[in-house]
Amino acid sequence: MLPGGYQSEATEKLNIVGAGLRNNNICPFCLSTDRDRLILLYLRDYYLISKKSINVLHVSPEPALYRVLSRIKNLNYTIGTKYAEGTYYPKEISFFDLRELPYSNATFDLIICNHVLEHIEDDRLAMSELYRVLKNNGQAILQVPISEQLPKTLENPAVISPADRHKIFGQFDHVRVYGSDYITRLESIGFKVEIIPSSAIQKKQNKINYALNSKEKLYIAHKML
Repeated sequence: MLPGGYQSEATEKLNIVGAGLRNNNICPFCLSTDRDRLILLYLRDYYLISKKSINVLHVSPEPALYRVLSRIKNLNYTIGTKYAEGTYYPKEISFFDLRELPYSNATFDLIICNHVLEHIEDDRLAMSELYRVLKNNGQAILQVPISEQLPKTLENPAVISPADRHKIFGQFDHVRVYGSDYITRLESIGFKVEIIPSSAIQKKQNKINYALNSKEKLYIAHKML
C-alpha cells in the first residue's frame, strides 16, 4: 500500500480519525483508500449488496467504489454531488444541493455519504434530507472525520477563509471537526446509529489484510419508524 492523505496541525493535535497521513492507505492497483475498502467490505460481507435489488444513492462517489458498485446489475445506482470545478465525474452523475435533494420521500434503500457532511455548513439540514429520502428500514453509511477527544463538535461559522479552516479544522474546505456528539446529531434527526469498528470488518477477511485504519469506525444510520 502507498501513503495517502496529508497531515496538518489540526489533524495531529486533535487525532482526527479519517484524516491525516497514513503510510498504508492507497492501493497501488485500484487506487482505493482505506475508507473506500472499509465501506466496500461492509457492503460485501455485512450488507450482502450483490444479493439485493435495491435503490442506492451514492453522494460524491469515490472512483474506486464507483467502479465496483456501478457494475452490480441488481442495483438501481444513483450518483450525485455538488459541482466542483476541476473534479472528474462520471457522465451519469446528477448535481444537487445535499440540503435540498431532488428526490421523493422514501426513495432509497441505501445511501453512501462518505466524508461529505464536514463540508456542509448546515449539516443538520443535510442529515434531515438524507433521512427524508431514505426508505423505512433503510440505512445510510455516514462517514466523517472525527476526533474522539472532542466531546463536542468543533465548528465556528466565523471561520471562513481557506487558510483558517485548514488550521482549525484540518482542511481548507472543512467547516467542522466532528466530536463524540456526532451520534447525538444523527439521533436528533431520527436515525438509530449502529457503530461497527474496522477490527470487526477485518476479522471476517480470513487472514487477508486490507490495510484498514484500525482507529476508524463505521457509522451506520438506520431509519426505523
